[in-house]
Formats: sequence, structure tokens, C-alpha cells
Amino acid sequence: MLGQAAMAFMVVSLFYDVMMRYLFASPTNWALEVNTFLLLFLCTIPTADVLDSNVHIRVTFLTDRMPKRIVDRLQILRGAAGVLFCAAMAWKGSVMTWQAWQHNDRMSTSLGTPMFIPYLFLPIGFILLGLRYAILLKSGWTSKPKEIRIEQQI
Repeated sequence: MLGQAAMAFMVVSLFYDVMMRYLFASPTNWALEVNTFLLLFLCTIPTADVLDSNVHIRVTFLTDRMPKRIVDRLQILRGAAGVLFCAAMAWKGSVMTWQAWQHNDRMSTSLGTPMFIPYLFLPIGFILLGLRYAILLKSGWTSKPKEIRIEQQI
């Protein structure tokens, strides 16, 4: 929902900026900066929801040809790798955000936006995604592979 609202705002604000620039020769001084931050928002915050709804781009050429038991166990590996990656990204994003806060880093534009604001999207987005991967890991770990029964025909 937030991702859709951000995308709609980007479309409207960029259209407005193009109209102001080319029709009235008076471009906005905020549209590029705000839309850059919204793009960062779109790349981090909605990812957990995309993973949860399972609508992300995937290449399933190999997994479609594997037995279900192996695919179920790959789910555990996928969840563990996702949690570790997200933990590293959340940690480094937090460090970067904290340093920008401490040093009062700002954009060198007319808005002068504090840099900790867009940097904050990184730890928040990766914490949310890491939690979703943890749920994926738990569901892969608790699902027991189905037993294959070979019934003797008499």
C-alpha cells in the first residue's frame, strides 16, 4: 500500500516537474531530490511484503525440475541466507544512519535534507525483510518432508 502511494506520488510529481520545466521554464527545486528518496524507499521498504505475497521475479528453471523434498530443504537454505544477508545490511545501514545523524550530514541541494532520513530506509527495510525471511526459515524448518510409501502389490 505504501509502495503504491509512493509510486503514484512519483508519477504525479515528475509529471508536474516536467510541465513546469518545459512549459513554464520554471523547474521545481524539490522533485528530483524527493523522487530519489522515494526510489530508495521503493527499493527497501516494500520488499518484505513482496516476499510475503510471493510475487517477486524468480527463475525457477531448476527448482521446477527438482523433487519436492529437495525444494522444501532449499527453502531452509534460502531463509537462512536471507536472514544473514538482511542482518548484515541492517547493521551497516544502522551504522551509516547513526554516523549521518551524528555529523548532521545534509544533501548539498536547496532543500538540504538530512541524510539520515533516506539512510534510515536501509535498516528499516532490511529488518522487515529479515523478519519475513525468518518466518520463511521457520516454516521451511517445521514442515516435515512427506514420507514416500512404497506399497507392495500382492
